[in-house]
Amino acid sequence: MKVNTDDSLQTRHILDHILEHSFDEIFIADPSGIVLYTSQSTEKVYGIPSEQIINHNIFELEKQGLFSPSVIANVLRTNKKDTLIQETKRNRKLIISGYPINDESGKLIGAISIARDMTEFEFLKKENEQVAKALQIYQEEIEKLRKQSTLPFSIKDRKMEKVFEVVSKIANINVTVLLEGESGVGKNHIANAIHQMSERKHHPFIEVNCGAIPHSLFESELFGYEEGAFTGSKKGGKKGYFEAAGEGTLFLDEIGELPMNLQVKLLSVLQNHTFMRIGGTKQIEVKCRIICATNQDLEIMMKEKRFREDLYYRINVVKIEIPPLRERKEEIIPLIYEITEQMNQKYNLNKHFTPTMLAWLSQQTWPGNVRELRNYIEKKIITTSSNELDLEIDEEEPKKSEDNEMPLNDYIEILEKEYIVRMYQKYRSSIKLAEKLGISQSTANRKIQKYVMER
Repeated sequence: MKVNTDDSLQTRHILDHILEHSFDEIFIADPSGIVLYTSQSTEKVYGIPSEQIINHNIFELEKQGLFSPSVIANVLRTNKKDTLIQETKRNRKLIISGYPINDESGKLIGAISIARDMTEFEFLKKENEQVAKALQIYQEEIEKLRKQSTLPFSIKDRKMEKVFEVVSKIANINVTVLLEGESGVGKNHIANAIHQMSERKHHPFIEVNCGAIPHSLFESELFGYEEGAFTGSKKGGKKGYFEAAGEGTLFLDEIGELPMNLQVKLLSVLQNHTFMRIGGTKQIEVKCRIICATNQDLEIMMKEKRFREDLYYRINVVKIEIPPLRERKEEIIPLIYEITEQMNQKYNLNKHFTPTMLAWLSQQTWPGNVRELRNYIEKKIITTSSNELDLEIDEEEPKKSEDNEMPLNDYIEILEKEYIVRMYQKYRSSIKLAEKLGISQSTANRKIQKYVMER
């Protein structure tokens, strides 16, 4: 049979192009290990031109550490295919598969290896992992900020962190919650935080102060009434708070003020999830969530027969105790900043407290808690002509007891903290902060960690 030389040359030419333009690194060796072919990209991967590898023995090159180990050498030794991961002296990471080349009789006549450079892939993989970790951290921070944004104050105190941990856990669980704490600690804001963090946030949040409603109007306010139910009733009747809340949240503040006869009806609502308007005959389904709050000791009221025991245990499925402001001193200065900003926006002003005033305010007991602090700040802002609010001792200022006197170092630390926090808000790096304060960067870092990143 006559061989067409032109066809043979064309086939060889095509084969050379396939080998040369292959994405993978290709080695071919004869049965004794002499390298017959290698891709031109060899130098990039191994640091040696292909001309210095071709016609050299693969076993010798392996001994020299150029290929450690060599897939082709393994294939020639075993006459079996092999795959391994190889790292070159140029820190390239390859995944290599080697295959024996046998003739028709099965005799080994050589070996071929195909290697793919995974260096860039590994780099991208590590980068992706780092990006994924960073995204996870950012997402956690965003979620933390999202949760914090539902509260009217910064969480700087461990006791309030524990309160908020419970709030975040029960927000989407449809259980009745009882909030306990002194007057003015922010029970209504915690109730609103639960509502805002739940799936009910797009529905109404209705706050009812049970201590502010005349006893004679309690029932009609809570349950509503039908037209003609009593003299003076509106035409068409009226919805009560339970209906008005819809699928939202009904917050019953000062639940201890609820009359005994209405305690029975509230218990029935909680048990049966239905009620009737005054003068009505139709049962109405309760769809809202109920949160109760009190500044009284309901257990003592139970013993005194002023609060029903069965109702207490029905509303006390989850109890959250909110500590008074005097037990969360670290929150006072952040609260002052936030309340001051709110008042400035409310009255279109731009006022601020001096460090001396901030230090003094932070040492007051504030028996009226956040409410008293808010009222004091609002009064100070609207009655002071200067934009700088400084300490003025007079009869109207809250009295400071001797117990609130502090060591000089503590007072200096309060001033330093206020200044560092304010400066860091302006210069958001330790380098810039150190430069502006005239201190070393390491000292600036320590102070940032102590005063800004302490929580």
